Parts: sequence; structure tokens; C-alpha cells
Amino acid sequence: MPDKFRSQVFEPGTRIFREGEPGQQAYIIERGAVEISAYRNGETAVVARLAPGEIFGEMALIDDELRSATAVAVEETELIVIQRDQLMQPMDKADPMVTLLLRMILERFRTTQRQLSNGGAEPAAELLELDVRDGALDEIREQAIERIKLDQDIRQAIDKKEFELYYQPIIALEGGHMVGLEALMRWHHEERGFVSPVEFIGPAEESGAIVEMGRWALEEALTQNAGFQALFAKAFPDLPPLFMSVNVSGRQLISLEEIDNMVGIIEAAGADPATVKLEITETLMVEDPVHATLALERLKGYGVSLAIDDFGTGYSSLSYLHRFPLDTLKIDRSFVSNMEEVAGSRRIVRSIARLAQDLEMDIVAEGIEKTEQMAMLRDLGCTYGQGYLMSKPVPKSEIDELIESGVTW
Repeated sequence: MPDKFRSQVFEPGTRIFREGEPGQQAYIIERGAVEISAYRNGETAVVARLAPGEIFGEMALIDDELRSATAVAVEETELIVIQRDQLMQPMDKADPMVTLLLRMILERFRTTQRQLSNGGAEPAAELLELDVRDGALDEIREQAIERIKLDQDIRQAIDKKEFELYYQPIIALEGGHMVGLEALMRWHHEERGFVSPVEFIGPAEESGAIVEMGRWALEEALTQNAGFQALFAKAFPDLPPLFMSVNVSGRQLISLEEIDNMVGIIEAAGADPATVKLEITETLMVEDPVHATLALERLKGYGVSLAIDDFGTGYSSLSYLHRFPLDTLKIDRSFVSNMEEVAGSRRIVRSIARLAQDLEMDIVAEGIEKTEQMAMLRDLGCTYGQGYLMSKPVPKSEIDELIESGVTW
């Protein structure tokens, strides 16, 4: 049991909480037994007798109402205590529709309780109308409706081809020439205008739409990279062809069949797998390392390169580096942006660079905005970099112009 949960022991006959009290904790019975009773129509009635593994007291914790019943330990009972903030924090992050449904179920249950306590004198419909006319519930309902609309808009955007790829150059810190591009999805909604990826990538992940979006992004990026490579070969005939870096969702890696679809897209595009770099985050690797090993080895076996994105900002990053067939570490911009002023950030970048060198991996430093940062990263042993100093993400036409100009940084 995590340290954040604590246990509490109650002697037989001890009241755990009383009906009508505010509720700040819920409980899971680890051992013993608890009797739940409620005062109705002038009498106290036993509602339930709970055994180990059962939870109680959760309703007051969720809706901040007073306790609707009394809980008493029938025998010596050990309870795991759940504090309100431990429950509310994950609820705040939950899908608004799930939260709305949960709150509506509780509201209707509370309505039934009040009706029974009043002897059924008030009509249920009238009580329900009063109960749901609540500011907090209105806000949750509005969030849920907005989320449903967003999910619908994302699906329509896929059908209407409203998504577009922008590209950000990745350069060699030694030499300053372009070595590759990262494809980044953008959305120009017909009514909303530009929608930030922060607003739609997460919901698309949760709904599963990201899988179809990811297929399209991979196909589009590789198709356009053929044109970029042709221009690059003319402008820089002595340099290797540009690689294309494409973000891959953990959702796309859950199914081995979807991995085969990705391989099929690469083959259909006629792309050299050696010039395809797939960027992944560490969530899948942490949550299901066995499946992640199978998925990544399958991709690696086809000849593509694998990069771990935003390295150093997530989970136990060092613990999985030796387990998976990764080629590139991408250092998060949060370390790069303040490495001039913050010694700790410099030390982290230096440590990541040394680690990558020992593991024979490339490094891409993200978020470079100053020439001083570029020089410092080069001195620390970073291989590649990207950031606004070179170029912000731009449409295909502007990448064509950059390549044809023969620019270096």
C-alpha cells in the first residue's frame, strides 16, 4: 500500500462517523467488519454490514455533502484511510463526461434519500430539479459538453482533412547544416481558426482518434520528405539524405497489428527505413515494459530509428534505457532554456550527453533559442539540435525555401 494511505484501527463498537457530519475521509476495510445504519422515519435501520475489501464514506468525499449514514465497527477493524485530496486530484484530471455522470448519479441518489427521509411527500422530479441546479454541476456539465464537441470536431477534422503538418529543422551542432526534420501536427479549424496542439492531442489520445491521425501524419510526412530529400541532394550533394522524425502515440504501439500498418505506410511511401525516425514518449515503456519491448523491437527490426522524446522529464528514465532498442535521446527544452543561468540544468544536460555517448546513442537538444546555448550544447557533446534560433515549425513551402537557399547555422 502506498505511503500516502494510512491505516487506522477501531475497537468493537467504536463509531467511525455519524450521520449528518461533514465527510473528509473515505475508508477501505482491511480487516474486521463495519455496520452502516441510517435514521429514517423516526427509526434507526441497519443498511448494510461491510466486510474486508469494501469501501464506504466515499459519497460525502465526492460531493462534499454531509454524511448520509452512521458507520460503526462491529469488531476490531483496521481501515485504510483515503483523504479528500487523494480522491479529488485524480477526479479533477478525469474525463469531464465521467465526472458528470458520477455527479449526476450521486445527485439522484441523494434526491432519493431526501425523498425517503421526508416520507415521500415531495415529488422526485421537483427535488431533482432543485438538486441539479448547482453551480459546480453546471460547470462540470459545460466541460463535458465542450469535450464531446471537441471529440466530434476532431473526428470531422480527420474527414475534412483540416490537419496539416509543419516541420522544424534538426541541425548538426558541428557544421550547422540540416540533418533532418521533425513533423508536427497543426489544426486550422474552419470556425475556431488555429487550435493549439495542447488542446487537441490529449483528447485525441484519450478518444483513440490519435491512431488514425498518426497514420495520416506518418504517410504525409514521408511523402513530403521525398521532395525535401530531392531538394537537399541538389543543395548539399555531399551530405546524407534528410531523415524524417515523426511522433508516435503509445496508442499506436498498443497493437502489434497497428505496428504492421505503420510498416506498410513506410513501404508504400518508398522511404528508406534508415531515414525514418519515430519519436515516442516513455509512458508505454513504464506502463507495459514487456509489450513495449516487443513493439519497439518489431519496429527496430524493420530498420527505422527510435527516439525517446522529452528525456529527463518523465518517470524512471534511466531504468529502461538498457532494455529498449533506442537510438536517440531528445533533451527536453526545459533543461536547455535555462542552462546558461542554472548550474543544475547544465549538469543534467552534461550527464545525459555522457550517458548517451556511453550507450552509443545520438542526442537532440530541443528548444535552442540562443547562439550561446548552441555553443554550450556542442561543447557538452550533444549531436543535434532544434529550436527557434534555427527555425520555428513552418509549412512545407518554407522548408523548401530553406533547403534551396543552402542555409546553415
